[in-house]
Amino acid sequence: MTKKDFKEAMLRGLGRCVIAVRKEPEKYRDLVMWACKRNFAYDAQSEGTRSWYTYTMANAYPDKETFINTAAEALKKYRPNGSWDLLHLSEILMFFAMDGDESARKALEEKYQEVLMGMFARKRRPNRVFHELSDLEQLGLVLAVDSKSFLRIAGDLGRLYREKNYMRDGDFAWFFSSKGGQFRKTMEAAVQKDENIACFFQRESADIAAREELWEQRKKNFPDDLKGVRLSRWLANKADQETVEQYVLAYRKQVQPVMRAEALMAFSCCPYPDDPYSIIEDIQSNYEELQNAAWRALENIRHPAVREFALNNVDNGIRTPENFALLATNYMPEDGKLMEELLREMISQKDWDGVHAAGMDIYRAFHDGSGIPHPKHLLPLLYEYNPCSFCRESALVYMSKHRMLTKEMLEECQFDSNNDIRKMAARRLK
Repeated sequence: MTKKDFKEAMLRGLGRCVIAVRKEPEKYRDLVMWACKRNFAYDAQSEGTRSWYTYTMANAYPDKETFINTAAEALKKYRPNGSWDLLHLSEILMFFAMDGDESARKALEEKYQEVLMGMFARKRRPNRVFHELSDLEQLGLVLAVDSKSFLRIAGDLGRLYREKNYMRDGDFAWFFSSKGGQFRKTMEAAVQKDENIACFFQRESADIAAREELWEQRKKNFPDDLKGVRLSRWLANKADQETVEQYVLAYRKQVQPVMRAEALMAFSCCPYPDDPYSIIEDIQSNYEELQNAAWRALENIRHPAVREFALNNVDNGIRTPENFALLATNYMPEDGKLMEELLREMISQKDWDGVHAAGMDIYRAFHDGSGIPHPKHLLPLLYEYNPCSFCRESALVYMSKHRMLTKEMLEECQFDSNNDIRKMAARRLK
């Protein structure tokens, strides 16, 4: 594998990079060093960071302390910016700390104390969510590996609640929901003995109670207080045909583009039950919001007119991800070669957002029970080139159903950046 191929595969989190590093470590040293300095996941919010993946490659080197020092230096230089870099760097160092490396643990502790003291020094809250607060929560998630470390961090966060009036209930909801559930009994016992932990528990519990009350109120008002995508999801999952027809009429009667776009958003997830000709016309509108609403609505409609519209678009040079979505929803076996051509075009142009969107469109259109013949020949391309490891997992699930997984593929999946893919491969290889 060339270094260029290696980096592209590494950016996608494919397990072949771990195998390559173990065979020829020096060839890829600088690229692994690069990975130790920054988060490079496509969508860390859904797929997580690539920390285990990077740690596993760095751990293949006899001088792994060089990579530990690189990550520690990057963590030291990190300044709050709202990215996922801090979590990526912290997790890498924690993997090494769990192996017994004290320098990695020291770097983590120093950063935690730096951010914590910065929070105590702060006099006001500049906006709804500020980066230092998120950084402190992420460091807490990494450091709370046992009940003792969890209680220490919960106490620090409770002290912040007690001493700083800019704190708000639920500021550490992520930490509370994940680690609080894990160490629930330990926390409840400590509440009786430590006022800081008691304050942390009370403020986070109050946030949960407030959100539950708001949810109950909203359920009573469904669908009156829903708009846009949330309304459309409700229509798709809960509404009867008569209710859906009311929203069809509401769209039809609108003349002004602004109002028409708002009405059409009710069908961004819910399939429009009538003929699509008026929606196809709205794609030609000069009002961009109405164009966007029309494209989204057509994605859910399987109708000969939509397929013809999408094919004509391709003939006229419109080869966008939005048009690809229409072809996926209206797929016929004779469209398979064209869809592959369009997908390969996105790959050759390195349009990774387009490839990602194409994958989601295929998984949406060909779900179980859809009744649409599946273009399964596209799945290996999505496994190979989808930049999101979470979506790669979906491709593998479909490939498994179609008996398309090879032993070679499963062997590299053992080292994929996605933990669920690694578990799946281990089960299948047994």
